Amino acid sequence: MANRARSDPGDIAGGEASRRRRRANSHTRRRARERRARHSTGFLDRLISYGELQLMPRRMSRRLHLPLFIELYNVQFFRLKTRYLWQSALAAVVMLVVMLMVDSVADAVLAAGLGSSAVIVFVHPNSSSAALRHLVGGHILGLTVGALTSFALFHAGWVPVPDSAHHWAADVAAAMTLGVVILLMSITDTEHPPAAATGLGFALQSLEFTLVMLFIAAVLTLALSKVIFRAYIRDLD
Repeated sequence: MANRARSDPGDIAGGEASRRRRRANSHTRRRARERRARHSTGFLDRLISYGELQLMPRRMSRRLHLPLFIELYNVQFFRLKTRYLWQSALAAVVMLVVMLMVDSVADAVLAAGLGSSAVIVFVHPNSSSAALRHLVGGHILGLTVGALTSFALFHAGWVPVPDSAHHWAADVAAAMTLGVVILLMSITDTEHPPAAATGLGFALQSLEFTLVMLFIAAVLTLALSKVIFRAYIRDLD
C-alpha cells in the first residue's frame, strides 16, 4: 500500500504529461487538416471565401518563384459594407463641394490632385499622408513652388522663350517643379503625393489670384472634413 501511495504522484504527473501530448498532437493534426482544406479549396470557393484567384499550377508557382494567388477584392467588404459605403459616399459629397471651387475642366491636374487627397483621407485616414500637417502642408508647398514657376514663365519675362520652344520649356519647368516639391516636402516632413499634381497644375498655366484662393479654400475644406468626421471614419484595409 505504501509503495502504491509513493508511486501515485509520478503516475499523476505522467498521466498529465500524456494528456498534454495528446492535446498538442490533436491541435497539430487539426491545423494540418485546415491547411490541407485551404489548399484543396475549389476555384469558386476560394474566390468567394478569400477573394483570391489562382494564377497557375502550384508546381509552376514554386518553380518560377511566383505568387500562386492574386487577391481580386477585399473580403472584409461583406463584413464592413456599411462602413465602406458610408465613407465612399462621404468622400463623394466632400469632393463635390471641392469641385465647385476648382473647375474640373479648366484645371484638371489640380482636380486630380485634390481627388487623390480625398482618396487618402477617406480610405486611409490614419496614414501619415492623411495627417493635417501633410495634407495642408504638402499642397501649400506644391502651390508655392508651382506659382513661382508660373510667375517666372508667364509673367516676369525672366525666361524669354520663343513660341517654337515653349513646349520644351514647359516640360523642363514641370520637371524642375516636381523635383523641388519632392525635396521641400521631404525636408519639412510634409510628404503628400497628390501635392505633386498641385505643383504641376499651377506651374503649367498663367497664375490667377482667384484660382489660388479657391484652391486654398478647397484644401482647407478637405482638412476640415477630416476633422469633423474623424470619429466616424476608419482605415478601409
